[in-house]
Amino acid sequence: MTSRISERFPLRTEEPQTTGVPRAWLTAVVAVGAVAVLYTAQAHVPKNVLTLPGQQQVAGGVHAVAPQGWAFFTKSPRDPELVPYRYAGTSWKTVSMGPHSRPSNAFGLDRASRSQGIEMALLLNEAPELKWTECEDHPDVETCLESITSASADGPARIRNRSPEPTLCGTVAIVQAEPVPWAWRDLMDATHTPGRAAVWEVTC
Repeated sequence: MTSRISERFPLRTEEPQTTGVPRAWLTAVVAVGAVAVLYTAQAHVPKNVLTLPGQQQVAGGVHAVAPQGWAFFTKSPRDPELVPYRYAGTSWKTVSMGPHSRPSNAFGLDRASRSQGIEMALLLNEAPELKWTECEDHPDVETCLESITSASADGPARIRNRSPEPTLCGTVAIVQAEPVPWAWRDLMDATHTPGRAAVWEVTC
């Protein structure tokens, strides 16, 4: 009895069983997915030269289905950046742990570099009277920071770093760096120019 059942319904087969999928079906699925992604992207990006058929009619539905877009995950490349510096006895050195994707940060897996931004925000909040000094008249960051420290007779203001794992201690500066416009990329060596800066004596 068992042998008869095994003959009719074999428990194992010598060759793997496969099912063929018509290429037309696969092409149709890929095409529909590509069109959906294209319309979703076009609904969220600013106005441009590309216009899809029925784009205005489906825009409301796209925003209802995918209201978040990509703006949540990105920021404008023209926004200024806060860059930390520390006075190393004879000169100013950047102590930024970014960018987050570099090998020392395990290509973004190590989140320690992210915490430095929070640390800088705590220092800015800790300063009793936040005083920014413009750096427009100075050719580079080092010259700007040296002029700030030499202009103060009493030295930099003293604040406390309340971060549980501080990376900014001693004579510290936070520089608001402005990105160089793309049209000027061939006129300047640096990617950012100093906009303004604040200097403190930080106790950890």
